[in-house]
Amino acid sequence: MTQNEKAELERLTRQYYKIALSHIDEGTNLTEKQKQSLSTLTISDQAELPGYEERKIKFGKFENREFVVMMTDIRDSTTIINDINGHVNMFLIFYVYAGIVAKIVDKYKGTSTEFLGDGVLNLFGTKELGLDASLKNSLGASREIMEVRETILNPFFLQNDLPSINMGIGIDHGVTIVTHFGYKTDTDLKAFGPCAYHAAKLSKLTNTILVSENSKNVWPSGPHGTLRFGNPQCIQGNIGYPIIN
Repeated sequence: MTQNEKAELERLTRQYYKIALSHIDEGTNLTEKQKQSLSTLTISDQAELPGYEERKIKFGKFENREFVVMMTDIRDSTTIINDINGHVNMFLIFYVYAGIVAKIVDKYKGTSTEFLGDGVLNLFGTKELGLDASLKNSLGASREIMEVRETILNPFFLQNDLPSINMGIGIDHGVTIVTHFGYKTDTDLKAFGPCAYHAAKLSKLTNTILVSENSKNVWPSGPHGTLRFGNPQCIQGNIGYPIIN
C-alpha cells in the first residue's frame, strides 16, 4: 500500500463515518464527541458512497462457475452490540468497515457481493483472471484489509469513541452459483456453494487469514517462494492453514 493509497483510505474512512452519522436518528444516545461530530456534520453532494459498482457484475440471472471466495468477518461483534450504545456503535463501525473492504477488494479486481451483518463476502472470478491470479489477489486484498484495520480503522474508531475491531478472513475456491435474489427490482447479489460456506467458517479466527486445504494445495508458487503456511487449524470441521508471513 502506497502513501497515496493510505491517504485515500483515510479520507474514505472519515467520509463513510460522516455518511453513517447522517443516518442516526435525533435523540439517539451518543457520546459527547459523536454528538459534536453530528452537530457540525457536512457532506458533499459528490461524496462517494461505500460499496461497489454493480455494473461491473455481468452474471445475468444465473452463473455457475469457479470463483475464489474471500470472507471477512468482524470477530466478537456480539460483545460490541451488547456494550453501552452497542447498536449505534456497530452501525457506525460496519458502515465504515464494509465500505473500506469493498474499496480494497475492488482494487484487487474482486467484487464485494454480500454484506452479512458483521461480514463481507467477496468474489474473484477465475474466468477473468485465472485461478493463480485470483488466489494471489484474494490474499493481497486480505493482507491490505488486515493492515488497514490496524493502521487506519482502529485508530479512527478509538478517536471517535468507538471500540476497536478484530477480524478474521477465510479463503477458498471452487464452483459457485451467483444470482440476484429479492423482490422485483429490489434484489441483492447472492453466492451459493461449498466454498462460500468454507470461507465463512475459516473467517472465525481472530486477526488471522486462513486458506482452505483445497486452495493451499493449488496455491501458485512465487519466484522467490516466500509464502508460508502455518499448522492446520480445524474450525467446526473445516481445515484451514494460516498465512504466517
